[in-house]
Amino acid sequence: MSSPRWQRWLHQPRSDPLRGALYQVHLWIGLATGLYVLVISVSGSAVVFRRELTRWLLPDGSVPESGYPLALTVLEWLVDLHDNLLAGTVGRDFNGIGAILVTIMVLTGAFIWWPGRGRWRRSLVVVPPSKTRRFSWHLHSAIGLWGFVLMLGWTLTGIYFAFPEPFEWFFNTFDSDPTDFERPGEGILLVFIDLHFGRFGGLTIRILWVILGLLPAALFLTGFIVWWKRMRQKRSYER
Repeated sequence: MSSPRWQRWLHQPRSDPLRGALYQVHLWIGLATGLYVLVISVSGSAVVFRRELTRWLLPDGSVPESGYPLALTVLEWLVDLHDNLLAGTVGRDFNGIGAILVTIMVLTGAFIWWPGRGRWRRSLVVVPPSKTRRFSWHLHSAIGLWGFVLMLGWTLTGIYFAFPEPFEWFFNTFDSDPTDFERPGEGILLVFIDLHFGRFGGLTIRILWVILGLLPAALFLTGFIVWWKRMRQKRSYER
């Protein structure tokens, strides 16, 4: 008699066909959205200090007759790239679709990461390259695990910024008292929005957010290396 699926996944996840299917979903979404992830990741890190730079370059809040300083022009271009993909409302919609796809990738990645009950502790750290041939895989897995909550928050708020209506409908549906200005679940979304922009703490958090904002780019690059190495190995076996 075969063991239940949840037990098989708990102890021997690689033998579960569902894991293989989710791996394919994760892989192809990652390859399809790679350029998008790089653009959003890098541009997001680049605009973390937008408010501080604006106050520094325009201390009185007024635009000089000569126009915006070049640094602010570039900064606002990056903001538009990050928010709207330089395409207005259409770009914002595409951004929302991209966020949905990356959300699926984050969730499937968490499922795929599980190595089994006896191995999960070893998957929390990155094994040095000198001790393994799968360094890229270990690095990809560790970044995905430790950055899971942050990246899930970024993608969910990215969906909200593009398509707020479903979220508002959900909050209103479970609000028994519309006069109290408090809706169940909305507080969690507001926390994720603060996480999205790093709007808490001080300078240390802002600097940290510049670095952490590059996690999606690092995940794509390490994931691409893992895929490329497997493709090369497959081709060598076929020869």
